[in-house]
Formats: sequence, C-alpha cells, structure tokens
Amino acid sequence: MDALRAYIHREPQPTISKIQHDSLKSKLLSDTFNCFQDVLPISSDDVKELLVETIDEVKKIEYQRPFLAPVTVEWVGQKAPSTSRADATCPTSEQWASLVRGMRSNLTILHVHGGAFLYVENFVPLDVINAMSSQGSPEAYRSTTSQLAALSGGRVVSVKYRLAPQYPFPMGLLDVLVAYLSLLFPHPRSLHQAIDPSTMVFAGDSSGANLLYALLQLIRLTQQHAPITFHSHPIKFPLPFPAGLATLGFNGDPLNSLPSYSLNRVNDLYLDVPWSLPSYPKCELWPTEPPRSQVHATTSAHAHPLLTPALAHDCSGMPPMWFAVGDEQFVDGSWAVARRAALQGVQVDWVRFQAMPHCFAALPGLDTAWQAKACMQKWAAFCRACVEPQDRGRPKVKAIRVDFLSGREMEVELEDDSALPLDEVERRVHTMIDQVEDAFRAAWEGKPVSKL
Repeated sequence: MDALRAYIHREPQPTISKIQHDSLKSKLLSDTFNCFQDVLPISSDDVKELLVETIDEVKKIEYQRPFLAPVTVEWVGQKAPSTSRADATCPTSEQWASLVRGMRSNLTILHVHGGAFLYVENFVPLDVINAMSSQGSPEAYRSTTSQLAALSGGRVVSVKYRLAPQYPFPMGLLDVLVAYLSLLFPHPRSLHQAIDPSTMVFAGDSSGANLLYALLQLIRLTQQHAPITFHSHPIKFPLPFPAGLATLGFNGDPLNSLPSYSLNRVNDLYLDVPWSLPSYPKCELWPTEPPRSQVHATTSAHAHPLLTPALAHDCSGMPPMWFAVGDEQFVDGSWAVARRAALQGVQVDWVRFQAMPHCFAALPGLDTAWQAKACMQKWAAFCRACVEPQDRGRPKVKAIRVDFLSGREMEVELEDDSALPLDEVERRVHTMIDQVEDAFRAAWEGKPVSKL
C-alpha cells in the first residue's frame, strides 16, 4: 500500500499525457486463453442523437456534443481442453471459433474498465514493485478479464472507450452504448450473431462501473423513444436490460461529496491528486484551453444523473446488481446507489471487504491477496448466476462484511443507522458542486475558465 501510494503521489507529478500513456500497457496472457480484438464500425447518427436527446431531456447541462467513432473491443475466453490456441497470426474467424469452443457457459460479460475516465486504473510500473505487471485497458486489464472468463466459464468482451480529457463526457458513454447495441444488433460483417441479453451481464470497476450504470439508466430513460436504425437494423424501444450488473469499487459520487472520502483516507490510495490546479504540470492534453474544472466534465455537469449515479432517482425494473467494495474513500457513493436500488425492489448483493482499498481485486500487488481472490470468485459466480435458473429461496437483498484477518463473512443490514438519508446524499452532492467550482475559479482567478 505504501509503495502504491508513494508512486501515485510522487513528485514531480507526471503530466496527464504521461499518466495516460503509461497506463495503456498490454499484459500477456497464458496460452490457456484466446484473446483478440475487433473493431465495431460507425453506425448512423441515430444512436448519437438518442444519447444527446436523452441527456438534454433529463437535465440541461453544458457539455461537449459527442461524435461517433469506431469502437475497439477485446474478446477474452478460455480455450477448450486439448485444443491448440488460435494466436494473433490466425484469421480472426479461427480465433473466434476457438473462443466459442472454450466456453462452458452461454454467459457473455460486457466489461468496461475503470481509471477516473482518463486512464486505466492499474498503471504502476515494474520498477516500483518487483514482479508487478502494469495493467490497463482493455489489453492491460487482461488479468481481470481472463479471471472473469475462467471462473465463470463464459466469454468477456472489453470496451476500449475514448478517454478524457481529450474525449470528455459523454464520449465514453456513447462508445459503451455502441458496444452494447453491437452485441444485440451486430453489423452484417460481425463475427458474432446477435447475443440474447438474458445471457449478458455488465461488469466494470470504478468509473467503468459508473458508465455501465449510466447505460442502465439510459435504457430505462429511452423506453418511449421512437424507433432508430443501427447497422441497418430497425430498433424498437424499449431496449432490453442485460441479466445483471456486477461492479467493483463502483464510483457513484465522482466529486467525492460524501463522508467516506475523508473518513476512509487511511485505507486508500487516491488522495487529492490536484489535476484542476494551475500548479499541476501542463501538457498537450491538460489543462484544456481555456481550462475546465474537471478532467471528465465541467463541475456543474455532475448535477446530471448520467454522470453522478447517486443522483439517479429511479432504478425500477433494473436487473440484479452486485457491489464489491472495500473500506474505501468512494464507498458511500456506491452504497447510496445500492440502497436506492434495494428500496425500489431490485435484487442487490453487497459485499464489503474490511480495510481494503478502492478496486483492490484489480490492483497490482494486491491482486494476489486472499481478499482479491475471494472477490474475483464472488464476482464471476454472480455473473454466471444471473444467466442460470434463479434460486427462488434467496433473499432479495443480501449484504455481507468480510473480516480482514479471518475471512469470516458476517451478514449485515444494507440500511443501518450510519446511512445518510438519500435526500441528504443529493444535498451534499449539489453543495460539493458549488464548492468545487468556487475553489476552481479562485485558483484560476485572472485566468480564462472554460464553459466546456
């Protein structure tokens, strides 16, 4: 923990460009896995207009209008026993056939990586901790995606969405939407057939979980939308939900408005990196010209529920949700989302690992700890359970706390006396929006401040 924290907060601080570059490193997989990439072609503007219309209908905010671009995805799956691996030199069709033969379940996991929307979460280099591999998106998130594939028996498709600050909100959300629609309504030249949403589960960590929850909200918000065209497919609404949402370190409060951000500092790594201040090292990506207050979006835009999940009021009709968290700074935001979903009748599984930091199961150096291994087992098991016959006797809401030393699991109440009322959660988020913007303007006094 000390080595990780020291690296993240090293002096001088690296530029955003260097952070982003260093985080995009591939991780090699063993020959027991099939792994290859595909590029999803651009569709008509209908899908972009769908997103823009929905954002504007829910709440008027200032943001950069998105544009469509090809979306790269990476497929990962365990190879079948007694078969040779189809490597990158094989035709893509052979790689796809090999991946399908290796599946032990009809599960498809749509995976979206974390990383504060601007880099990929796990970027500590080899010279910081011996034998530690850099991890990242999606090529370098293979440690996570390969474990999900192996433990669940399914296949994982990981989205290489566009990163901030060069592609701010809602560019990443648009890419994730395109990926989901491409699984449901594939391009005629796609390798895969249309995938039944009842066999699909969304899985992501941190900001990736934020994007996937926003996609669920988008599905809910567009139920009455007029038909659109996507890859020559006429699409009628409502869009189907997937079979479940499974998250690690879900960031439901990107502006860190809630008490856990201060109370759990001792357990965490990401302590007040001053990206928004004029003193932060400049590069071609950051600050923008003129500057804006947040890397991913303006501060005021965080009042939108597609950007701040803790502000989304309606979860009705959504699929089962699984939340794995540590005693981390960001836990209150994910807790608020889980509590609201449970109150509205959504099946919720909540697993909190004592004393563990944000996204511990995917962090280099911590991903070999027993807590990480237990978390990955539970993550994959939930994904598989979502697409198999349900246990009618299971409780609608299940919350457990995992002891740091013994590993003993203790059932707890999801709603307890320490929980902030949800209206107080919202009040604090809106208060933080004003406070962060005021501090930003004071820091940049006499300098131009962006409206975008």
